[in-house]
Amino acid sequence: MLAEKFGLDFTQIKKLLSGGSRVIKNCREVTEAEKLVQALWAAGWHAEIQRTDNTTASLSPSRSDSLALRLVSDDGSCAVSVPDFWRVFDDLNHRAVLQAGSLENNEFMVVLPQRVEDFRSAPTVEEYCCAQLSQCATQLHRAAVSSPPEKLPLDGGTGFFGELLAEVDTVPVQYLVACIGCDDRIYTLFLWCEQGVFSARRRVFDQLIASFTGAVKDAPETNDKNSKNASHDVFSQAALA
Repeated sequence: MLAEKFGLDFTQIKKLLSGGSRVIKNCREVTEAEKLVQALWAAGWHAEIQRTDNTTASLSPSRSDSLALRLVSDDGSCAVSVPDFWRVFDDLNHRAVLQAGSLENNEFMVVLPQRVEDFRSAPTVEEYCCAQLSQCATQLHRAAVSSPPEKLPLDGGTGFFGELLAEVDTVPVQYLVACIGCDDRIYTLFLWCEQGVFSARRRVFDQLIASFTGAVKDAPETNDKNSKNASHDVFSQAALA
């Protein structure tokens, strides 16, 4: 478990468990060290980055949890707040109405809409979330649903979320999938990052989902063509850098 989660070999794990060494792993890049520290924090250990000159490095500002960037879809139908160091993408999924993330931290989000009128028999949001999780699990490499749908605590609307584990280019990845019903649409938010830092980033993902608003009345229907089968290629086009 430690080897898979932190990328440590047997000797490094012995150092971690014994507490007899100040240095667990030497990292070439600061971002690699930051990810390891975040993962150790999430597992309950105290850790810090030690420079070669024996001074302590603080985590870079890019790890700020502040959701200072508000994104609004082109058709005005939904909006969400994301970390201010994220940038907007246009190539994660061509059906997405919102897509953003950080290549440096390997964490991403796409938002896909589905009109309720497109269904012959409209599912509940819980049923829709379950179907999304199952469909996505079949499209991912070595994937499994790790958490079945649970109800989201929302002030307005109905929402459910679940989790997936998979591999992208041999990298263990964890996905948070949230489905939110808003008037005539169900929106699916896909958020993912490397599995080793998912626990540390989960609070930010939860805040991001809580910031989501959708189904603005009288929104243009120019993106209606994007709603059908919206989840089909979210993972085939969106991959960790």
